[in-house]
Amino acid sequence: MNIRPLIITMLLASTPAWARIVVDDSVPEPAAEKPGIQVPGPKGGADNAQTPAAQDSLTFLNKDQLHGILLKIDNSGLSWQSPEAHDPILFKTADLSEIKLDSHHSGNAAKSAERITLTNGDELPGNIVTLDDKTLALDTWYAGRISIPRAMLRRITPLSDSNASLYEGPTGIGDWSVGRMGGGRSWIFRDGALIGNNYGTIGRDMKLPDMSNIEFDLVLRGNSPFSIGLYSDRADNFGNCYMLQLSNGYTELQRFSRLGGSNDLGSTQLQSVMRHEKSHIQLRVNKEKKSIWLIVDDKMVKEWTDPGDFNGAGGNLIFSCQPGTYVRISNIKVSKWDGKFDDSDSPDEKTTDDTVQLANEDKVTGKLESIQDGKAKFSSSYAELNIPLERIEQVDLSGAHTDQAQQGASDVRAYFQEGGSVTMQLAQWDASGCTGSSPNFGKATFSPDAFSRIVFNLSAHQENGAPDDSAADNSGDQGDQ
Repeated sequence: MNIRPLIITMLLASTPAWARIVVDDSVPEPAAEKPGIQVPGPKGGADNAQTPAAQDSLTFLNKDQLHGILLKIDNSGLSWQSPEAHDPILFKTADLSEIKLDSHHSGNAAKSAERITLTNGDELPGNIVTLDDKTLALDTWYAGRISIPRAMLRRITPLSDSNASLYEGPTGIGDWSVGRMGGGRSWIFRDGALIGNNYGTIGRDMKLPDMSNIEFDLVLRGNSPFSIGLYSDRADNFGNCYMLQLSNGYTELQRFSRLGGSNDLGSTQLQSVMRHEKSHIQLRVNKEKKSIWLIVDDKMVKEWTDPGDFNGAGGNLIFSCQPGTYVRISNIKVSKWDGKFDDSDSPDEKTTDDTVQLANEDKVTGKLESIQDGKAKFSSSYAELNIPLERIEQVDLSGAHTDQAQQGASDVRAYFQEGGSVTMQLAQWDASGCTGSSPNFGKATFSPDAFSRIVFNLSAHQENGAPDDSAADNSGDQGDQ
């Protein structure tokens, strides 16, 4: 077990008291488990019969990290209850990077019918009530009815079964098959992430479709390769599948067989995964074309095409780590893919027409006049169409008359549990509600159960090139949650 020193120095010069958290976040050297004194974690542990209560995690701009419970946020700062302190601690929000709200997941999220993308990149889930030439009225389970100026709209995406996620997580480790190699536990779940620092695999049957998009956030440290198994016919280990290896400086894809070994399908240089604290990995697969694409941080890295038959014999996704490497995987999303790469996502693109992409892959350009009673009224050069929203894959709004909310110095970005995010000036957060304001929707009060994490000091993230999830948890010594 790795025990990191935690020093809390209270400065008692005035009220409120401020605290300085100093955490040794160096990467632990993976080692085989040895007998010794077992120290249970807060509120239970692996030896406790009860499942440990989930905790929030607070990350500072200097990458220090503290676990506990978020109590409230207001003009005085952020109030935090740490298991290492008797009384709540007050922190300045100017020192904060983000909060992961693992203790606030209630499962109350309702299924939204649409997702609204705004010109500043925010994505709000909800149900469209009406849209006219000035305003969109959006019903939400988390903030009631929100009114958004049409000029702030960039895209409307009905969340039909064809574009719904097949998996979003992880939310635990119980529904994964964990390999126990090397004499000990190879993977654990903690703070919304799968963490591996020993030799072994973890896999899950994602029922991967013929056209799939697989994405996740990855923290990778060490010298040994990290492997991903695609379309494996078993979840506990690599079966007949494709094995993608990511390492310090390169990536390669292998055609893997339990009986026939592996065949190399090609490699390429790769530096970004090791250069950044965290990378966003996307894998897109087309079984019919026998092609696999790797995208890292929204940049195409490599396309592989198998000259033989498609080798994946199942629908399992597998991750594998080795001694000497620390792996942290979070924000996994698996969905069907339409086979297209979107090269026209720039919000600065001043197109003159709205565009509707239909479920049958037809595309119509013209003007979106209105939405009411679940139907979109769309005028084209040849006809006026009334299209049910369930037949629409996506609507891209013209950029000719758009506006964009400017990011304020004190703005935060809150990420919804069901996907999407909202940027706002946060006035107050407590157990009764989260109140914020934005030019996109005015003032609104959100349910605190709506969010999975909140990111502070957005300009500092952008200037330093730091990812939102910048702090890796290196303490792989906690039990399953």
